[in-house]
Amino acid sequence: MSSHPAPLLTRSAVLALLLGGSVAQAASVVVDWNAAALDEVRRGRLGPPIVARALAVAHSCMYEAWAAYDPTAAGEVANLPKRPAAERSDANKAKAVSCAAFACLNNLFPNGAGRLTSLMARNGYNPSDTSTDPGTPQGIGNLAAAAVIAARRNDGANQYGDLAAGAYADYTGYVPSNPPALFCQPHVAGPCPLTTTDPFSWQPLINQGGVLQTFIAPHWERVQPFALTGASQFDSRPEVINGPDYRAGPDRYLADAQAVLAASAALDPQRKLIVEYWADGPNSELPPGHWGLFAQAVSARDRLSIDGDVKLFYAMHNASFDAGIVAWHLKRKYNGVRPITAIRYLGQGRTALAWGGPDRPVETIDLGKWSPYNPGSNLTPAFPGFISGHATFSAASAAVLRNFTGSDAFNYSTVIPAGFGRVEANVPPVPTTLSYPTFTAAANEAALSRLYGGIHFADDNNVGLVVGDLVGQQAWAKARYLFDGGLMRGATSQAASGLAAGLTWSHTVDSRSNRLLVVGVSTTSALTSATSVNYGGIALQRLGTQNGPYNDNRVELWYLVNPPAGTRNVSVQLSWLDDVVGGAMSFNGVHQGTPFGTFRSSAGESNGACLTLANGPAPLVATVVSANGDAGWVSPAGNLSQGWNGISDHSLWGLFAFSDIIGVGASGPAAPMATLCNSLGRSKRWAMVAVPLVPAVGN
Repeated sequence: MSSHPAPLLTRSAVLALLLGGSVAQAASVVVDWNAAALDEVRRGRLGPPIVARALAVAHSCMYEAWAAYDPTAAGEVANLPKRPAAERSDANKAKAVSCAAFACLNNLFPNGAGRLTSLMARNGYNPSDTSTDPGTPQGIGNLAAAAVIAARRNDGANQYGDLAAGAYADYTGYVPSNPPALFCQPHVAGPCPLTTTDPFSWQPLINQGGVLQTFIAPHWERVQPFALTGASQFDSRPEVINGPDYRAGPDRYLADAQAVLAASAALDPQRKLIVEYWADGPNSELPPGHWGLFAQAVSARDRLSIDGDVKLFYAMHNASFDAGIVAWHLKRKYNGVRPITAIRYLGQGRTALAWGGPDRPVETIDLGKWSPYNPGSNLTPAFPGFISGHATFSAASAAVLRNFTGSDAFNYSTVIPAGFGRVEANVPPVPTTLSYPTFTAAANEAALSRLYGGIHFADDNNVGLVVGDLVGQQAWAKARYLFDGGLMRGATSQAASGLAAGLTWSHTVDSRSNRLLVVGVSTTSALTSATSVNYGGIALQRLGTQNGPYNDNRVELWYLVNPPAGTRNVSVQLSWLDDVVGGAMSFNGVHQGTPFGTFRSSAGESNGACLTLANGPAPLVATVVSANGDAGWVSPAGNLSQGWNGISDHSLWGLFAFSDIIGVGASGPAAPMATLCNSLGRSKRWAMVAVPLVPAVGN
């Protein structure tokens, strides 16, 4: 039996339940492919972090294909050409997404080829079309899949068994600290010899069928993440730095074990049902997939379009992917003991009230045989305890769902049929509704279920919830960054004047995330400087300046992090009357704490204004140049794209243009060249500044 009934519901059925029987819209192909992926997960019986990766890879393929049809969204790895507006139909998106999903899921689950082929045919697509023509949806889909598969080919997961024999096999040589523990339960007669040699470390179990556990994916900390800087990113957090609570000393070890024992003694039908619902054992979609079902419910509830579905599942499953990397790093680092080992170690020769075994009440048992209430063939999962995977996966997923929907409200209910339980057949005795008013409540109960079942200590859960939320927030930040186009330039504006004490002009900042406003000011004299620059009354900061040769021109660069969205006036005040050109460029996807790399400036007299960046190539650079008016014109060269280009036009009947100042702002990638150049119409004096912009997110 599956761990819960939600997979049996179609998207339309879920929508009808949530919306009180109102008419449901057609299912998005994204939801169809998510359901197909979850079906393969259940059949494949992979471990939790491997499932999380598979779902993330599948939805990354779909996202990359869809992004080619979105006017703004940036791809993460594929960098496919944007399709023209006339091709951005839902039909083309659906076909591209389906082709990408089909190729990726075949790569991840080769045994599912027949089922996946049938789904393609049912949706009206040709599963044999392997075109890579970017002018067609199938070409975009196949190219997107190929790019993601290639990017993940050597990501450390060992999907292909290159690093050790067998798909996803460990290649790090992990060896458990304890010999195996023999199978025994309170209600089964006979001795239960203690084999524990290290009571602080995980102990593999032998199940009822005589099969020995092996640590699932101990190498997972080496897998390349989505948004994390690395698996150990949170190791210095106060909740994590000291490791599991029970390592603080014998008193804490005993207290943690007693808390699990108390939960065992308090098991009632409702708590057993909660354990069963969240257990997500090897015959289910596991915690990462369980939250995929919740995302399907959100899609139905909110009537998401294909655009919304692509973004939702991409962000959430990649958050879950990163959650698995962090959790499995900490499991490997601390090799944390499970309650079954701790309680049996402490309980030798003692008795206490606890759950007595399947279909038995809470009763006095031999603590040397104490067992968790855990569905499946093993009494506890095949990997160390600290931190809880359930808690970490759930908190990360909940964080994305809160951010995506703009609310914690979930209002989800599911009816669990009578006899659902796998440990005890009468759980629940009658159909029972489980309800989750918020995403946070669902994540908290997922974690709590592991304490109820005796699978985790409370500390495993509590730290997992904290770390998972941090992972989810970071994954959402990267996803939002990509949805908003990544690091990119937005609107530009300019103004120019002959002898003036300042300039004022209108500029628009769009509402996309991680905003930066850059303003350049060019004057004819180095004796004149900008005394202030503001945007809608908000003061900008001066980043740097450069005077031209012989002090006959000057350029300044000013900036404002996170300017308010909308249209406002840029105002520049000068220290003295002068010819002046001002320009503004908005950027999105810029790091809000450290927006800039190393500022550089240069000056000279030539027909090319150039400077070399201090730190080499950069993804995007902002640059401003001022040049004597009699240069005629200034044009950004190479990779630079012009933002504004103005001349003060302080000439007399078109004569004496040498008294004017030309101001030009530009931006562009500094790769493959780290030297930026502007061309001048004639060899004249100039001054130039440039600074690399730092992306808001990235590994």
